[in-house]
Amino acid sequence: MMPPKEHGLLKKHCAHANLCDYNLNKLIAELKTASIIPKNKLPHDVVCLSAAIKFREVNSGKLYAFSIVEPHEADIRQQKMSALAPLSIALLGYRKGALVDWQMPGGIMIFEILEVEQHA
Repeated sequence: MMPPKEHGLLKKHCAHANLCDYNLNKLIAELKTASIIPKNKLPHDVVCLSAAIKFREVNSGKLYAFSIVEPHEADIRQQKMSALAPLSIALLGYRKGALVDWQMPGGIMIFEILEVEQHA
């Protein structure tokens, strides 16, 4: 589930994305079946734009934390990740507790969403 803005952004990105076949096919399938919900009615634990998230890579246990922002607002030094960055694309629309698999340069990795905090 995701708000219309995020859905549109990802759908548009699919047309010219440089994603591997695994990730592109997964993203297309998820966008086709996603529930589109206005942001003000979205459950508070859904990853979307302006959300601060904490998650871990399951196999290594490595922890990550950043806010998902519009591409022009991205600044990794401030822990602001573009919504079109591979990890953001992988996690958008999922809820706290979800396990998300995504093809990374080292192979398919599984990420667990630990916390989601919504910001205006």
